[in-house]
Order: sequence, then C-alpha cells, then structure tokens
Amino acid sequence: MIRHTLGMGADITMANPGHQSPDACQRRLGRAVLFLQQQAPLITDNVVRADIETLLLAGQAMELASRLKGYRRIDNAELVRQFARQSGVPERQLISQVLPVLKQADVIEYMLDTDGNLAHLEEVVGVTGNVIAQTFRVLDILGPRNEELALLHSIEIASWAPLTKTQHLDQIVRRGLTDAEAERGLSYSLAVAINRRINSTELNEEVIFNPHVWGTGQVQIASFLRDLPPNERDALLGICEIATKSPGATLERVGGNSAVVASARKVGLIQAATVKSSALGQNLSQTYVFSPLIQTEDDQATTTEALHLRKLFLAHILFGQEKAQLGLGRIMNPVAIVRKLLNTGEVGPATNIGTDYHMLEAHDVVRVEETGGAGLS
Repeated sequence: MIRHTLGMGADITMANPGHQSPDACQRRLGRAVLFLQQQAPLITDNVVRADIETLLLAGQAMELASRLKGYRRIDNAELVRQFARQSGVPERQLISQVLPVLKQADVIEYMLDTDGNLAHLEEVVGVTGNVIAQTFRVLDILGPRNEELALLHSIEIASWAPLTKTQHLDQIVRRGLTDAEAERGLSYSLAVAINRRINSTELNEEVIFNPHVWGTGQVQIASFLRDLPPNERDALLGICEIATKSPGATLERVGGNSAVVASARKVGLIQAATVKSSALGQNLSQTYVFSPLIQTEDDQATTTEALHLRKLFLAHILFGQEKAQLGLGRIMNPVAIVRKLLNTGEVGPATNIGTDYHMLEAHDVVRVEETGGAGLS
C-alpha cells in the first residue's frame, strides 16, 4: 500500500543509495508539498488539478495550519473560517476533511458543538514535529497516488541538479516507482511549471531542471553529471541534497570524492565559501557548501554578487559559532548577533573579530575597527 511505502520506507532508494533513511524521504516529500503549494495558484489546467488533488489538499491544509500558528487556542470559529478561505479551503471541506486530517496528524486539536459547527481549536504547529514532518504526516494520512509521489520526487530531484530526462526518470524510478509513474510525475511537474525542459543538441536529449534554482548552465551541468560513473553521480546528488536542505553545511559533512566535488564546484553544481582565521597565530579554516545561487534575468551580475556576499556572510557567522576561539568572542547566538548588527550597525568588542573576518572586510561587507579590543560594524 502507498501508506506503507511512505511511512516505512519500503524499497525507497535515495540519491545516495544505502545512506538514506525513511526520514530523509519523508522530509523530501514534505518539502516538495510546500513548494507545490506555492505554485498552486498558477496551475490553471483543471485536469492536472484534479489529478494532483491530494497534494493540493495537503498543501492547503498546511497553509491553513501555518496561518493558525501562534494563536494556540482559538474560540472564534469565524477566524478559522477566514483563514481557511484564504488558504483555499471551502467551509464544508474544512469541517469534513481538513480539520480531521490535521487533528490525526497532531497539528491541531478541535471540538465541534452539538450542531456540528466548530466550537474551538488549539494549534500545535511545529510542536509535535517540525512543519516539514507535520506536512509529511498530513500527506501520509491523505494517501497520495504513486503518480503524485512521482511528481514530488521530480520536484526535489530537479532542484538538486539539472539532469538528462533519462537520468531524471531513473532517479524517480529508484525511489520505488514504475517507469510509467515516473513519466506521469515528470509530466505533471512540467504542466505546473515547477520544472522545465530544454533540448540539448550536444546531449541529444532533453535536460530537466528547476528554473527557480538553476538560472544558467543547465546543459553543461547535465553533461558533467551524465559522464560520471553511476556511483559517483549518485553520491554527488546526495551532496546536492544536503547543500539544498542545509545551506552552509561543512565540506566534511557532505563528504564525497574531493576531485568530484572540486569539479562540481567548477561547473556550478554546488558552491562553497571558505573562512580562514589567524586567531592565536593558528591558520584555521572551514569550507561551507551551498546550493547554486539563483540568477535573475533582469540584472544577473548585481544579483549574483549580492547573493554571493550573503553566502559569504553566512559562512562567517557559522564559523564564528563553530570554530571561533572560546573566550575570545565565539558566537553563541547567531540570530542575536545578526539582529544587533541590523539594529545598531555594530557588534563587539571581541578579539576574534580582528582575526576571523578578513574576507568579509575585504569585500566591504563589514568594517573592523580597533576599540581597545576589536569592534565590528
């Protein structure tokens, strides 16, 4: 049964075979549902909407849940109905289907009055599990068809890397789906405009990619991946997944063959920022891996540079939290540091500021000033 496959991970082979857990599959599917929900208002084909109705309902349910988040207990039924309408959930469906599913998934608790109307509701969004996990539970309860699961996998795979159509479909099939189901899932992803395809005369095949992630160079990257041995390609796709879901993961964490990773960086499949420190006369460094920058057509150079600086800034904040010398200004709360920078324009003094932020200073992102210790502004 579908639910057994989802919940227990039966015959689910991931991008890095042998190293993926059912939990990893669940997180992928949950993320893809939320991404599809963002695209849902643009889906105008009624046949496609009918075919993927389970996924759309799961997305609507979780959008409603996100609107309820923070309210804890709601005694005003009209407020819930308003949130439901804003999420695209009709009132009749709210009572008969959406609220029961959210309750079964431990996202909410609610009571009806004697007339069958909503009396009160309590939300536990993000409490009984993170939102991705709760989204998966909602999806699991609704029981999507295999073709719908294939669509979710297609969305995720195309966000990790541009692949030839053959390899894209192969990755879907390796998740326990048939060739026909994989084809149908890919066709849905193209119909809802989440994925796109371009024909490559060089590869003599179509290349499938997510335009929201991949701005340029799809064919070059697909060519690079096509020429890798299957085990190296699978390992690299696993690295791409980590870089996508955990921006700023360390190079050591993502693992993989160093030569292959270096080549992947060269073609733009993954990107990285290395932070170096001269604290206490030592030469410490750490490399952080990111998914590719989103490039826009209106002003590629400026946008790319701005996003690169954000990546560089994040890498330095992570380094300050993980590697900076204790007692000299290690970052204990990154959110508080960034908030203070935004609100006051400076943080410090701290000795590490004078040794760990050379690259940010060189790119004119921050300015380091001597204040008896060291201050960052």
